[in-house]
Amino acid sequence: MALAGGIASMILQALKQLGPCTAQELVQRLPAYTWNQVFLAVDQLCRDGRLTLRQPSRFVYLISLSSAATSERRNAAV
Repeated sequence: MALAGGIASMILQALKQLGPCTAQELVQRLPAYTWNQVFLAVDQLCRDGRLTLRQPSRFVYLISLSSAATSERRNAAV
């Protein structure tokens, strides 16, 4: 499934600035998009290997850039 480039790049940019955050924090940072749009884009970015989702406690999920995506950005900057 192809992502709309706008929301995917907005999510990646927000995570570069914020670091790991919850879905709710990400939705608040992207008021132009609905919760469903953000969730769908995060799901696809996780499946593509660009984001990582982890559960530090029972009802909390943290979204972060994957280490592979971070390494690719570092290599591109060199």
